[in-house]
Amino acid sequence: MAVSFSVMVEPPCLTRSDTRAILRVEAHFKSRAGMSPPTGLIVIGELARRSGLASSALRYYERVGLLSPAGRTGGRRQYSVSSLERVGLIQLCQDAGFSLREIRALLATGGWRGRPRTRLVEAKLRELDARIAQAKHARKLVQHALACPRRNLLRCDNFRAALQAHLGSPERRTVPRRSPVVKNGMQTD
Repeated sequence: MAVSFSVMVEPPCLTRSDTRAILRVEAHFKSRAGMSPPTGLIVIGELARRSGLASSALRYYERVGLLSPAGRTGGRRQYSVSSLERVGLIQLCQDAGFSLREIRALLATGGWRGRPRTRLVEAKLRELDARIAQAKHARKLVQHALACPRRNLLRCDNFRAALQAHLGSPERRTVPRRSPVVKNGMQTD
């Protein structure tokens, strides 16, 4: 608990001959940020701090059905401590490439087993494998670019062959790309 005091001397026009001074002490108590209420719940700001997310992201997770507050006190959302693990699982799933809709479907049933969930997870695993293969191809091209004695890489037969293999690889086609932006009938990058 942070305590601050302000001291005011009254009246403001005391003389040196006046031996009595009137002091008024005001204490300002402010609870420490993130201090958990005695109920074992944590407020949204503390959940945000612990998870590394903005409070607005947590409110969005609530709106889309991924997170539920345990209640409110004084208009502030309060979450169970286990909500931190749920937020961590949501972040892990996002890192693996799951959409929020897919994450909601996985969390709604409380498990990773079952035919629809198994198909979803297996598909995501294939997608991750394709992304890893694509990254390995790109890594080889970058390594060659660093070691190649040619000034112009497009004149290096080895680099061009590796580049053509990369562009034609089936793994590259399975990972969705961002669509080009078209303005006034012209493609812009």
